[in-house]
Amino acid sequence: MTDPNPDSLVVEGENLAVLRALLPVHRGTVKVVYIDPPYNTGNAHVYRDRFGASGPATGAASHAAWLAFMRPRLELAREFLREDGVLFLHIDDRESAYAQILGHEVFGEHNSLGTLIHQRAKGGGNARMFVRGHDYIHLWGKDAEQVAPFVTEKKPPARYETIDGRRMLVDDDFLRVSFGRYRRGEERRLMYEDIEAVRGIAKKVEVDAHLASGDYMLRPWGDPDPATGGRKHAVLRLTPAEQATSKLYSIIRVMNADGSADLDSLGLGGVFGYPKPVELLRILIESQTWSDPDAIVLDFFAGSGTTAEAVMRANLRDGGRRRFLLVQVAEPLRTAYSSTGGRTMAAALTRGPEAAETTAKTGDEGAGASGASAEDPGAGHTGTSATGPAGASAAFATISAFCAERVRCAAAAHEEAGGAPVAVRFLDQEEL
Repeated sequence: MTDPNPDSLVVEGENLAVLRALLPVHRGTVKVVYIDPPYNTGNAHVYRDRFGASGPATGAASHAAWLAFMRPRLELAREFLREDGVLFLHIDDRESAYAQILGHEVFGEHNSLGTLIHQRAKGGGNARMFVRGHDYIHLWGKDAEQVAPFVTEKKPPARYETIDGRRMLVDDDFLRVSFGRYRRGEERRLMYEDIEAVRGIAKKVEVDAHLASGDYMLRPWGDPDPATGGRKHAVLRLTPAEQATSKLYSIIRVMNADGSADLDSLGLGGVFGYPKPVELLRILIESQTWSDPDAIVLDFFAGSGTTAEAVMRANLRDGGRRRFLLVQVAEPLRTAYSSTGGRTMAAALTRGPEAAETTAKTGDEGAGASGASAEDPGAGHTGTSATGPAGASAAFATISAFCAERVRCAAAAHEEAGGAPVAVRFLDQEEL
């Protein structure tokens, strides 16, 4: 079935029912699924994550309830994926081992792509044993054989320059006299004028062909010759910035505190506690959609809506048309919460009556929050804060209402930054 309305989508509703409703249209169309499900930490969430259990459970029973909650959702997620699609499952160490085994059962262990480490915090002086400053991101492919390498933009010492109005990665050290150890101060670059003498005529012809095509360019290098006053030229290899990638490293360092700063920049600070940072999700999404700017990204534990903003940020970088599908249950924002460390925070106020009216019409919020610990209060999404933006006068009733407003604000900011208009539909579960 063809999608009759190819906009991004934010749906307020219970994710299992919503996924089943969306599947006929989106089966086999999604490149990336990112989920940050409840971490099975009891009451340390913005929402009450009982996973449908009749009462609190402990030990093996608690794990069994969490697994029963997750299995049908992972099975549906697999149906949404393209053959080259991937699923990122973000989890902490309490449920990591169980989540990994469940993922192996659903996707097949042969389709496991490994585990990334998200370093999310640095502090934790009150930790009893050691500072827990990281989470896990388990990865599976629909078909691991068809999944492309995970890539990211080349970082320093890579050097970028704008040449003829285009941002290019410039490599002046790829053509060398020889490879191996060099003495300090000895020039290792092979100058253009010396290519034929050192590497032969065939290499000179090859370099000339790249110069003619614009892949290489020459740049004067070194001191002038005392006798002639002339200078030799280094050979520079040019790569368009959008093609300049390196393999993603398994440890991704993005502080969770950055997630709060992301909301501050949208005028939504002080409302949602410890959202995942946009930069983290941008890195994950781009790692599989770098050369696929029309990809669809699904997040059915949408939380504060970070995934939507990350998709917009990826599109802003390369002019892409990636779409997002977000699902979030209309879970009430609790008037207070306690983390596992006993911290308590009051409900937040948000923007003024006008914003409250807007979110009431098309509210959508996410159940993808995660608990905080005494060692790291910034671990996961853990509630609301006591103060909202200046002039705040109305509370968001649900997490989904906050998520929807965040998507609207991010879309407006995206356009202000020069991005293309973001077409988004906001629906209730009953409208599917």
